[in-house]
Amino acid sequence: MGAGTGFQRHGGDPVSTRGSPLRALIRLLSHDRELRTFGLLFVLAGVAASAAIPLVPLYMTTVLNASLSQVGAISIGALVGAVVGLPLGRLSDRIRSRSNLMAVLAMWMTAGWLLMPLMPNFWAAAVVYAVGVPFIGPINAQIFAGLSQALERREEASPATITTTLRGGYSFGYVIGPLMGTAMAAMISLAAAFVVAAVAYAALAALGWSARIENGSRGGRDKPPAKRHLAAFGPLTLFCAGVCLIVMGDMFRAIYLPIYVVDILDHGETVFGLLIASAAFAEILVFPLVGAAADRYGIRRVILAGLVLAVLGYAILATSSQLWQVWTFHLIQVVVLAITVGLGITFAQQLAPGQAGLASSAFFSAQSAAVPLAGIIGAATVTGLGLPGLYWIPAGLCLVCLVAFALLSGRVRSIEARGAGKQHEVA
Repeated sequence: MGAGTGFQRHGGDPVSTRGSPLRALIRLLSHDRELRTFGLLFVLAGVAASAAIPLVPLYMTTVLNASLSQVGAISIGALVGAVVGLPLGRLSDRIRSRSNLMAVLAMWMTAGWLLMPLMPNFWAAAVVYAVGVPFIGPINAQIFAGLSQALERREEASPATITTTLRGGYSFGYVIGPLMGTAMAAMISLAAAFVVAAVAYAALAALGWSARIENGSRGGRDKPPAKRHLAAFGPLTLFCAGVCLIVMGDMFRAIYLPIYVVDILDHGETVFGLLIASAAFAEILVFPLVGAAADRYGIRRVILAGLVLAVLGYAILATSSQLWQVWTFHLIQVVVLAITVGLGITFAQQLAPGQAGLASSAFFSAQSAAVPLAGIIGAATVTGLGLPGLYWIPAGLCLVCLVAFALLSGRVRSIEARGAGKQHEVA
């Protein structure tokens, strides 16, 4: 992809991220070809990830007659993404272009979603779900790694603000995806939503291939990263362990919330789609604000605030009995996800300088590992705790992370300083 010069129009003045966050996002996508391409990749990735996955639990229970415990167990398939994520990340740091790898993974996902509705029973569908659609994290990692290297090459002064602003494109995709998926499910069948996801991944593969995202922060291939002692990855490992615990909580939401809203609160699939889409639309506004706060106050302070909100949000959901409480939880969760995903990836990359692909893949592998852990715990406890009582578990997980992060923040800062060397200060 062609290099740019900061937020510069071609032959014009800088395009600022100040002012309205939504206006800033539109101006970024309109006036800078390189950043616009990354924004479009985020949009397609958001559509592809959200069009079908939220409806998989409903498909399994209503079409394939799966039990709630079986629905929780399908998340174990995310181990595939977690296991392959790190080697794919290492590979991506050593090849010339990230576009080839991104296109191959996206086409694999296209085939997987097309196969899903052809499976005759739950276990066959579960195998396809595990093996055919495991690469959401690795695909996102390549987009984030390419963006990180582009911003480093351009010597941008506020990478957190820019990254979170462009990450709003993913949220915009999450507005479109659930609406398209649930509309197709309501008009045709739940399986039709899988076709929407397949088409989105095919478009992502085409755009990623044509964009030719070069590896390296200087517009070409950097020297292969030097081998580092395992201790050098201590800061990254600590951070990703915390990410895993936080995302475990969100997986309880992803797995069981559609069942809670549709089957227990007795609202239709369209209402659930509007719930997901409205929260994603709010993310478009929140992401740039979170990035600006991190650039001003430091990522650690923002993470602590996000953990406090996470505990509060899950407590509201766990005691809910009305749809408005679910809406309240979702609005709080918007901020939590903006901090975890929008800032977390930037923080992880700063903990592994020169290895953006590895750091991004480690971050998303931590997310993928959280899925089966949440699935196992959910399958074992959902019958006893019921819905919404199950959500006291993620409230407790986030509380543990909050206390640990507050107590160990100083030590992590010292470890990071030794591991990151002369990288930008992140606190």
